Amino acid sequence: MSRGGRAETRAIRAVLRRRSDRIGLSEVSYRIYLAVMLVIIVGAPAVRGIVLWLSGALPAGGETSPGALAAALTALTALLVLAGAHGGPAHAALPQLDLLHTTPIPRARLLAAPVRRGFAAGAASGALLAGLVAAARGLRGELDPGLGAALLLAGAGIGAIAAGAVLVGQAGRRVRAAVAAALALLALTQWRFGIPPDPWSAAARLLASSTDGATQTGLGAATVFGLAVMPVLGAALAVVLAPLLVNRMRWESLREQAAGADVVQVLALSGDPGAALARLGAPVRTGRRWLLRPIRNLTAAIVQRDLLGIARTPARSLVALAGVGAAGALWGIVIGAGPASAGPVPAGLLGAGSLLLAHLAAVPWFRGLAAAAAGSGSAPLLPGSPAGIAARHLIVPGALATAAYLGGAIWSGAVRGSDVDPSALPGWVIPASGVLVVATALLLRALAAFKGPLPMKLLAPVPTPAGDLAGINVLLWSLDGPISAVLAGALLGVLWAPVAATGGWPIAASIVSLLLLAVLSAWALVRMAPAAQGR
Repeated sequence: MSRGGRAETRAIRAVLRRRSDRIGLSEVSYRIYLAVMLVIIVGAPAVRGIVLWLSGALPAGGETSPGALAAALTALTALLVLAGAHGGPAHAALPQLDLLHTTPIPRARLLAAPVRRGFAAGAASGALLAGLVAAARGLRGELDPGLGAALLLAGAGIGAIAAGAVLVGQAGRRVRAAVAAALALLALTQWRFGIPPDPWSAAARLLASSTDGATQTGLGAATVFGLAVMPVLGAALAVVLAPLLVNRMRWESLREQAAGADVVQVLALSGDPGAALARLGAPVRTGRRWLLRPIRNLTAAIVQRDLLGIARTPARSLVALAGVGAAGALWGIVIGAGPASAGPVPAGLLGAGSLLLAHLAAVPWFRGLAAAAAGSGSAPLLPGSPAGIAARHLIVPGALATAAYLGGAIWSGAVRGSDVDPSALPGWVIPASGVLVVATALLLRALAAFKGPLPMKLLAPVPTPAGDLAGINVLLWSLDGPISAVLAGALLGVLWAPVAATGGWPIAASIVSLLLLAVLSAWALVRMAPAAQGR
């Protein structure tokens, strides 16, 4: 870039800084104080609780399958590549995109700062997660300083690679599809044929090892160092290739992502999370010319249409499959951990996380139900009541969710080790409890589909000595689905966690679970009532 071009760039950025809101010294001091207090009051106790729980829940060294763990890390990286379609480290505000990114200035120079922050955040997140595992193993005496340092390096490297994966997803549709497919093939290779020499496999071997496990499997100091270096080299390669990827990005794609992020933020803050999620989906391009043959049977026709909708959005459907499978893996830990997760608090937290993840991940499978709910108040296009049509739209996502959830629950046993393998439990424990969790998730998705617009009465002011709290009503109404999923998942986790240890018939757990399903069904029928009156 010429000296004149650099001077113009500095002048433009100076104008943008003057137009932006400046933060005073008092505001900076308050933010630092708030961050420090949050770390002391919230962060430190949360980290301590997680470490103490992991020290009891993690399998012993040498009992975890490195191949399965490596496959999970690689598959998660592939999902992050697909997530790059909606945004990533390379981002800028709309005024900057319109003013600077239409000039000959290299895009890598303009986006260098946010990309560096993205890699730094990814490396810090990976190091934090690896540090939690290292601290938990250290409490059990299964970690020496060398292995602990190697875990931190590997975690930072995998986190930086994850940030690079999202950046790759921003480079374009063809690049995104090719890299995600290659990573999926690598994950299959790791799962079925062993561990190839790649960063994810190296990190998995370190995570699956301990001081004793390293001695038993022959992992000496040189091997541990070599395994730690491999993710770091992968992260360095991602950082080196980042400018090339950023220069390949089209201005139109960056502007579309920025505009979409602004619209999603406005819709989410205005109390319309459904519309915000709808804006995240890219236009359907696959199968636009696929035709349906007319079927007289209403149930078969709805099933056929739902299957076609899922096939037309393959990326989102695969992400949903992976998310529901991961939720099932969490539930497999709840059921299969046994004495390792003794106590209602860990079981409740895992159950809440499992149902919340299943509730959020399965959204792409319920497009047919959402479309039926959106048009239920108008003239009916199909015979049958809204409840009957909604029940038919739950067949396909229910079958997919059940298969993925139960598969993930059984698969988690292979990752955790044979002593807590869910497949070794009584044959009815995983299917019975898993089906109940999936049924709860289906009802919560039906509640979300028939939610309707924000009631105007919730916008009325709520004067209190602390100020107007009307925003809390809007927030609770917007997040009633996730909040319900967390509460219901925690209840199911507390009910079903002791079942594996006792081995008896869970009368109390079954009764309470069925009552929960009845309450959610009645709530869904209440939300469907306005649609039935409109018919």
